Amino acid sequence: MQIYVVLPFIHIGDDKIVNMNMIASHLLIASAAWCLALSVVAWFFSVVRRDAGIADVFWPWFSVGSAVVYALDAWPLPAISLGFLGLLAVSASRLSLAVIRRTRRAGEDRRYSDIRNQWGKGFAIKSLPGIFLMQGLMGFTLAVPLAYAVTGFENASILSFLFIIIWSSGFLVQAVADRQLAVFSRTDDGTGVLSTGLWRYSRHPNYFGELCMIWAIFALAAANGGVWTLFAPLLMTWSIFRFTGITRMEDGISSRRPGYESYMKKTSALIPLPPRKQV
Repeated sequence: MQIYVVLPFIHIGDDKIVNMNMIASHLLIASAAWCLALSVVAWFFSVVRRDAGIADVFWPWFSVGSAVVYALDAWPLPAISLGFLGLLAVSASRLSLAVIRRTRRAGEDRRYSDIRNQWGKGFAIKSLPGIFLMQGLMGFTLAVPLAYAVTGFENASILSFLFIIIWSSGFLVQAVADRQLAVFSRTDDGTGVLSTGLWRYSRHPNYFGELCMIWAIFALAAANGGVWTLFAPLLMTWSIFRFTGITRMEDGISSRRPGYESYMKKTSALIPLPPRKQV
């Protein structure tokens, strides 16, 4: 007997009903199994290399693998669906390669080094549930909208193409921001502040690009009955603002980079905006 995980309709008023398509339980189980397996593989390599930052290399592949799981169940797919899957793979490859290059240049990411120091003895074992399995759970959760986004192009509308353009724009912003940061880091002694290019208008343009991509995927999902997956972009937005992103990145940064406090006062945290004039 096939099991489904959500009710087919949600009532939002006297005469308004939103259709909510269902996800078969075996697809969620397959996606969860992929995320669990990838988490363990990432953890194994992190122990061998003594670098927990390798988690970021594997991070985008939770979504890509889950998208493939959902896509195979709906096979054959229209060309636009295959094209979008290809874009997801390109994005994941770019991000993984960027992290690998950064690690070769600078070693383990400071965020993970700080966690390693805080957790102390037994970090290798603690990092499996504390970092890698938690990351796998989050990756599985964030990938749920892809069950609708990747398979919902049979009756693609103008809105569908608009959301793909927004996703692509976010990808471009993220890629350019990462490239500018990589170039800056080559000559940075650890005390400088990147305030040119996209970084003149946003302190975290790479995160802005990522959120554009996440919300565009949700918009595609919502257009195909996945409105209930709103929890996914909300979770990612919270994480970027309060958990793994901006808050953690900027914690104590002014003491390491003296010019950063002034930079914060005149530069938007996320959304690219003209620099504020300091009084």
